[in-house]
Amino acid sequence: MQSNPRSPTSLPPIAALGLVMAGLGLLGMTAGDLPGIAEQVAAPRWLMGALGGLLVGSGLHAGRVAPDATAKRPSHWVVLVGFSVVGIVLARLSDLTRSELGQGLALPLGAAVNAAARVLFGIGIGIVLGWVAYEGSGGRKRP
Repeated sequence: MQSNPRSPTSLPPIAALGLVMAGLGLLGMTAGDLPGIAEQVAAPRWLMGALGGLLVGSGLHAGRVAPDATAKRPSHWVVLVGFSVVGIVLARLSDLTRSELGQGLALPLGAAVNAAARVLFGIGIGIVLGWVAYEGSGGRKRP
């Protein structure tokens, strides 16, 4: 049985999945109420969206989950900036999950999306931290 050789700069699929999950969780947490960590550091929604988009773009690009449409792939920076901009736009659209033009209490749909995103973010961060711990442990066989 042959293993699929990986480039030393590419992430394994599970780590890429963890980054995507954490990014989608951050994007989802912009719906409804802000998550606790954002309130503690006074982070605006657009920043949460940018970080979420950045994590999703990193996971898709580094894990090579996104299909190669052409022989020439866009630069890493172009992909990351593009996903960050999409994250900012989605975070701004999350104002629709609050009543009175984003100033009132969260609507039930926004609160449900926020709660589900917290779980998704936690699982994604757990996967990424588990992978980092495994890579840093030195207990695995080095090539």
